[in-house]
Amino acid sequence: MAALDRLDSRAADRIAALCRRALERPPSADELRACLWAPDQPAIVRGDPDVGVVATVPGAAPPPEDPTARCGSLRLLVVDPARQGQGLGTELLHVAERDLIGQGGSVVITVGADPPYYLFPGVETTQLAMLCLLERNHYNRVDATYNMDVDLADVPPPTPGPVVAGPGDRDDVAAFITAHWPFWEGEVMRALAKGTLAIERDGSGVAAFCAWDVNRRGIVGPVGVRVELIGKGRGLAVLLLALDRLRADGWARVEVGWVGPVVPYARVGGTVGRVFFVYRKTVTA
Repeated sequence: MAALDRLDSRAADRIAALCRRALERPPSADELRACLWAPDQPAIVRGDPDVGVVATVPGAAPPPEDPTARCGSLRLLVVDPARQGQGLGTELLHVAERDLIGQGGSVVITVGADPPYYLFPGVETTQLAMLCLLERNHYNRVDATYNMDVDLADVPPPTPGPVVAGPGDRDDVAAFITAHWPFWEGEVMRALAKGTLAIERDGSGVAAFCAWDVNRRGIVGPVGVRVELIGKGRGLAVLLLALDRLRADGWARVEVGWVGPVVPYARVGGTVGRVFFVYRKTVTA
């Protein structure tokens, strides 16, 4: 590969074209800009945007089994299909490892499970070349995640109560998320700023929320309900409002991303769709 220089957001359009050639359901240029060049968590993006690109994020959250580890994430690795099988993916992966090792020592690198600016929750199981690349380079599969598909044609209209959160809700939503789901704070507050966050309140404050179009358009999540209200319909209520807004935007079918419980989405006709593997490796300088 001729160029492994660091790329800035001006390369997003060319990287998006590369992704369209190489990936199913590829990210758009504006989604790439938001997830790879976020001001508060910019990725190190290298490569030739017409041939192959890799993006890494130093300082990721450590895995539960090693909470003191120095960590990083591989957010994107994509190679033009016409150039696959020529060693470019391996070269990009090694560049990523060197970037994440930095000044020395060791680093735990995770591929997938990379909030709050993830493009994919892992490596899709249909991406055989990427799966093989990681295994050949001694990355271990440590988890599996999945999305669920929802056909909006038969989803009922929203019920009274939930609203789309606005600027006046910011303080209450921030306090609610900080108290209950601090790991979702970045995604939820970005959804609020974009006007893509449904909330419902009760006498105790915010009771439930459902975000959509946060990292990728047409994808729902995260979704949360105050623990004592689980099973009482609050999550369904905010979900229905989110799905209704997506339907109004012209979507016929959407995904719920990085699903935990299946039941809430099965109630609106959701089915398990894309499956993703999460990989991890400890790399030493």
